This record gives sequence, structure tokens and C-alpha cells, in this order.
Amino acid sequence: MESHTDHGTGDVPFDLAAQQLVELLELVSSFSSEAAAARSAVERAAHVLEAGVAAVVLDGRVIHAVGFPAGSVPEAELAAVAAGFKESVRIPRLGVCSAAAAELDGEHGGHLVLARSGDEGFTTEEWNLLRGMARILDLSLQMLRTMDSLRQRQRLMEHLYDIQRSISRRMPLQEVLETVVYCVKELLVDDVVGLWLPDPDQTDRLLLVASAGLSSEQADHLWRLPVAEAGVAGRAVLTDALASGPGSDDSETDLVTGGRLTRTMAAPVRENMKVTGSLFTASSSADRAYSDIDEEILLAFAENVSLALTDAKTLSDMNEAFHDSLTGLATRALFLDRLSDGLASSPDGTTATALLFIDLDRFKQVNDTLGHAAGDMLLMGVAKRIQSTLRGGDVAARFGGDEFAVMLRGVTMAQAKAVATRIIAAVERPYAIAGQEVTVGASIGIALCAPGEMDAEDLMKQADAAMYQAKRNGRGRCEVYVPGMANGPAHRPVNEDLRRALDELVHRVATAPDQSA
Repeated sequence: MESHTDHGTGDVPFDLAAQQLVELLELVSSFSSEAAAARSAVERAAHVLEAGVAAVVLDGRVIHAVGFPAGSVPEAELAAVAAGFKESVRIPRLGVCSAAAAELDGEHGGHLVLARSGDEGFTTEEWNLLRGMARILDLSLQMLRTMDSLRQRQRLMEHLYDIQRSISRRMPLQEVLETVVYCVKELLVDDVVGLWLPDPDQTDRLLLVASAGLSSEQADHLWRLPVAEAGVAGRAVLTDALASGPGSDDSETDLVTGGRLTRTMAAPVRENMKVTGSLFTASSSADRAYSDIDEEILLAFAENVSLALTDAKTLSDMNEAFHDSLTGLATRALFLDRLSDGLASSPDGTTATALLFIDLDRFKQVNDTLGHAAGDMLLMGVAKRIQSTLRGGDVAARFGGDEFAVMLRGVTMAQAKAVATRIIAAVERPYAIAGQEVTVGASIGIALCAPGEMDAEDLMKQADAAMYQAKRNGRGRCEVYVPGMANGPAHRPVNEDLRRALDELVHRVATAPDQSA
């Protein structure tokens, strides 16, 4: 049983996780003995996951251990962690430590066990990395036991290295998945390899997202299967374990391929700890038998699919968290992060960073008159026009409502004012919304500072004050912050509120139906 606790705080970025697996591959493949490979892998895992101690537990016995005082390895407690009975262990000099175990050798009950001080446990990201490391170590040991050819081992490591490098470089997900399928087919020399993932609309069905060895007609016929009718591919999903069998268990796979498959095998694919699909391979050779190393190869590549899927999901979640769902611009959180980086230094060491705070004029009238859907369309149009005025390294954000911000790095005050003028002109052009021509304006406040002069929040306050000064001075213009400017809406004079009320009243009268007839 595998042990996992998901309430820690030390998330491991997925591009870094993939890079760590690449480095572990290079490390363990350089050894010619099992003991040296295992020792180096255990040390590496402990270092990467900041664990005080680590061990390989096999059949209840500690085979390799690092970090323990001499003669004080708590073998029984580590065995209990490996068996899934405990999630903590008492270590001499460290006290009670959070522990995690990843399966290393299913046949013999082997596990890679890590423990570190504190009670926060291991996060999902750390757990995925630990499991990936355990799979690489297990595969490396299997290769040393069963692969006589150094060239075979090198080919396998090269394929895994290429895939993990693709994940770390954030290659398109579909490209990574197709590469996995191709590598499995080349290494196992089977007739058919397929990757099934869940149908987002019906979770009891699987979609064939990548394949090798099938004609386009066969792939089209198999592209969507009920889990219960997907043979060993479905069984791997239902049992969350490696599945194999003669033929395809009379599944549609066997029917489509003419009943020619004699041996099949599938490994479960997971996303954030939950089994979601399977990686399937099959042969039509009468004497085909899958060896332990064949099983480990399929499991290792399935783990790579799991890593790629979780990485893509995490990246999607990050994009949702840091990008405005309506306009696609940065959110306030991401913008402040980028602004802090920009304020730390300038591209040439002399120029400044400028912040433009933008508030739309007359947006509320459009939103109230034409409705929120029209207002959303208008905001999307404004966002595109703001973005069109910027350089590649500039950052635009929407803070909510009709407030936007822009960061310009390496500019002078004159350049910042020129950009603000372009934004005002772009925003003021008419929009076609809900069958009507709509116009809005923009008032912009500008604040500028040299590297290290102030923090992001202080610069934001200055730009905000300058923006309200622009509104006081007539709207549709930009103002540069100078010391003494009043901050924000709380200091807005009464005549500003009156002007807004009059604008709304005039607009309503102008658009009201003619009652004189």
C-alpha cells in the first residue's frame, strides 16, 4: 500500500520536478551495480525532497538507508510506513517526523521511504515526484538484473530522458503523449500501443488520445469505449494496477484488430493521485511473453504520462488563478508579482519602471443600459486595445470592474506618457456592442520610479492618486503623480460625484423613448 499525506506546504514546481527526474535518470544509469545505484538514488531523493532520512524497505527489512545515526535505524517503524500503516516515524535526534512511501517493487513489497521533521506532511506535488523517483530506481535495478545489453539500457534511458525533458520544457501535451506511445512501441517492439484517458463528458468511457500500430479506421472505431468493454486497458483503470492477459479479453480492441492480438498489457495512468486512464500495449506474436522488465518499462512510461497530465492540469489551474477569466490579462496578484520584479532592477540599469493605472469613463452607463453581457464584451474589447499598444515585455492587467493597469519597464517619463496617450486614443474609438455603437473613455494615472526606489504597493498608491487627478481635471486624459496628490475615492471632491450623476441623467434622457407623440 502507498502512503500519502496531502496537507503540506512545500509545493514542487512541475518543470523542476521533471528536471529532477531527468537528473536522477542520468545518475542511476551511470552505475553498474545495484547497490551503488540504489544508494545514490536514495541519497538523491532525500536531498531533493529535503528529507532528513531515507531508506529502501524490502520485505519488511531496510536494505539501504541514509541520514540515520549508526545502529539506530527504526526498521519496524519504517516497515509500517511502507505497508501504509503509519504516516510518521520517530527518528533519533529528529523526533517524530512526517513520512511517505512510494512503491518500488510490487512483487517483493519494496518501497522507497522518506521522512522529515515537522508534521506538515508531503504535498501532492512532492508525492508525485517521490513516486516518479521510485519508479526510475526500480526500473534501473530491473535493467541491471535483466538487461545484458548496455545499448538496450541506453536506449531506454534516452527515451525517458527525452520525454521528461519535453515535460520540463512545457511542450504541448498532445506531443508529449504521442511521444510516449511511440517510445513504448519502439522499446517493446509490440504491434499496438494505445493511450486511453477519460471522456470528460462521460467518466465511464475512455477516449483513445494517442496510438501506434492502428490504422486510421481502427483508431476511429476505438476512439471511445466504455471502461467495462476496454479489455485490459479498462481493467487497469478499474483496479488501479498493472493488468495483462491473453488476447484482449474479447474486447472491442480484439474485434477491430481482427482477433490477431495474443498478449496484452496495460498500466494505470493517474492525474493528481487519481487513476484516470491506461497505457496499453499488445502483440500478435504467438510466443510473446511479458517479462518483469517489460512491465517496468510500461509502468515507467505510464508514470511519465501521469506527470505530464498533472503538469498540464497544474499549469491550467495556474493560468486560471493568475489570469483574468474574462479578458485573459494578468490578475492583480500576478501583476504585483511582475511589478515587484520590475522595480528590483531596470534593463539598462538607468531607466525607470512606469505604472499606468487606467479607469474607464462612462462604462457604468453602458453596463446599466445594455446589460452585463454587453459590458463584458466591452471590457474584452478594451483589453485587446490596451494590449495592442504595448511592447512584448510590458504587462497589462485587469484589477476587476473597469480598472486596468500596465507596467512599462525601462522607460522615461516621456515614453510612459506617449504610451498612455496611445491607450486613451485606442480606448476611445467606437465599439460595436449588441448591435449598437458604444464609446467609452479612459483616465490614466502615471507613476514612475527608479530601481529600488519604492515597493509595488507604494507605486500603486501613487498611480491611483494620479488617475483620480486625471478624472478631476476632465477625464479622457493622463496625469503624472506629483507629491501632495490626494489618494483615491475617499478624497474625490463632491463635484466629481455630481458630474457622474449628471452624465448618467443626460444619457438616460437622450436614450429614453419619445413620449410626445
